[in-house]
Amino acid sequence: HADRLYELTLSKDEKVRQMIIDLIGHLLRQGLINPMATVPHLLAVQGDVKSPATRSLALKLLITEGEKRPDMLRQRICAGLKQAYYFQKEVYPHDSSGVPRVTALLSRDEGHKVVTDTIFDQVIKESAIRNKRAQRQGLLKGIISLFEKDPDSEHTDADQLPLLAFASEILAHLPYTALNDPLFIVYHLSCITALDGQSIINQFAELLGGDLCDPNSEEDDIERAAKTGTFDPNQFGLQSKSAEFGQLCVNSCRILPLLQLKDFLCEAYNLSEARITEYVPSEKERIHEKGVSISDSIPAFSCIMDPIFDSQQNINWNNAGKVYAMMRPMMRDSEDEDLHVDTEPLKKTPKRKSGQKRKLGDFDDALAQDSPKVSPD
Repeated sequence: HADRLYELTLSKDEKVRQMIIDLIGHLLRQGLINPMATVPHLLAVQGDVKSPATRSLALKLLITEGEKRPDMLRQRICAGLKQAYYFQKEVYPHDSSGVPRVTALLSRDEGHKVVTDTIFDQVIKESAIRNKRAQRQGLLKGIISLFEKDPDSEHTDADQLPLLAFASEILAHLPYTALNDPLFIVYHLSCITALDGQSIINQFAELLGGDLCDPNSEEDDIERAAKTGTFDPNQFGLQSKSAEFGQLCVNSCRILPLLQLKDFLCEAYNLSEARITEYVPSEKERIHEKGVSISDSIPAFSCIMDPIFDSQQNINWNNAGKVYAMMRPMMRDSEDEDLHVDTEPLKKTPKRKSGQKRKLGDFDDALAQDSPKVSPD
């Protein structure tokens, strides 16, 4: 009967939801229900923003399970995030346009400022995972994995895009207390965007007859037209390529939240380009980078993606043009950051550890280039 219990957590009746969570708690204590299958539904109820009592009850169960099985939250965070998205989509009434109101964020007033939390904040704060770096990174990597390309499919499923927007808001506002966490996220986002983002840019160039050797060196005519509101697909011969162009725009919508999130985290936590470049996930946490918090002056992260295709699979050229005009410049900026080279003059050779052999590296290469050439004569 467990499946039926899980279905009832999606009841639109607040009292029913609370009663079912209470029943699930009794079954967990008696060992009559599978915790691995239950945790995603308890995480989902953290999105029950209109029922604090139900959220609190589910949170207590999550903390108890986390103490018994420390890896449980890390292992089930992906399933829990997906379930939280579908929970809100199913439980809460539609807005004026008929679209389900789904939010990963909660706002509250603290004096003269507005603080933005995620629906999972209390789970992180009250569980042991907050103080265990390996588990934190495992949890973050689990969420980031939602953005990775499906190896069994060449293209992104448009139906998954709202879920990815939901996940990006979670990553933007989780309660990070050390710079290592946003740096870890930025590192992995850069890995995805550098490979998959560049692949999409190349596919655009191939479809549109652009320069395949350097497909995104500067603003092109479609970008300019989309930015000025004069984009006409007929002018660029795109009517016959609507399906291919639209799908590439959908693929771009998997990458855009990552590019936006990367910019947001850099600004929110004042991450310098040099620090991002030198960061590696295996490095030890630096003492002076602990105890940080998000900047009060930055507005809440928001990722809104308009659909590229309607229900009849007709392309919305206006939305497609906007995506194209966002993807290319953001990828150019990202490439400039990822491929940043320090142009400051070389000062001195780094010290070598005792017994370490000298290797010909980047420093020696640069030194060789700067050295005067001597004629064999």
